[in-house]
Amino acid sequence: MLMYDDSFGAVMAASQQQATRLGADAYGSEHVLLGLLSAAGPLTEQVRRTEPGLDAQVVRSAVERSADDAVHLQRLGIDAERLLAPASGDAADAGAGEGRAPSRPRPTPRNRHTPEWQQALNSASVKLNQLQKSGALPRQRKITSAVLWLAVLEPGTRAHRLLAAVDVDAERVRAAVLGTLAGAGAVVPAWPEQARAGLLTRLVLHAFSRANTAV
Repeated sequence: MLMYDDSFGAVMAASQQQATRLGADAYGSEHVLLGLLSAAGPLTEQVRRTEPGLDAQVVRSAVERSADDAVHLQRLGIDAERLLAPASGDAADAGAGEGRAPSRPRPTPRNRHTPEWQQALNSASVKLNQLQKSGALPRQRKITSAVLWLAVLEPGTRAHRLLAAVDVDAERVRAAVLGTLAGAGAVVPAWPEQARAGLLTRLVLHAFSRANTAV
């Protein structure tokens, strides 16, 4: 049976709140990143000491203006700021609520998450387990928020792209997380490039994915 510590639960609750606040019907890596920064804790404080510019408000702003898409739009010769800016009439429409039908309530993500997040979490969990089995990192009796940090830093996640958009070095952040797990004075292990899971692990992750992933 999987055991989670208080930091893991606090971050997941904060992640769902962030997704609801941003109007999402399922939470993804960007919401978990916001959850990590909002819930704080010793590990997050260590990350912030490494990357002082990594702040929840900065990341939330980047999510709201789709900063991770701006680079791709610019490569196509599209004015990203103009395209992603809200329409001029939106504010007026929002204020003209009298005599109109009430707006629909925002969806609540609850325990549903995106396939992108599930893939990243599976990958990070397997890689972390590899390091613990090899003795490069000490084993943990419970699953902590460390695996969530490592998952949002996986290449290909939206969180990883958002960090690049706000000039935060994901590799430095990962090194800070691994260094904290290794302990003071210990060698920081290299993060595995590939996830190699055994059959039982793959079956467990597959079952969890089917039960909780939004489609």
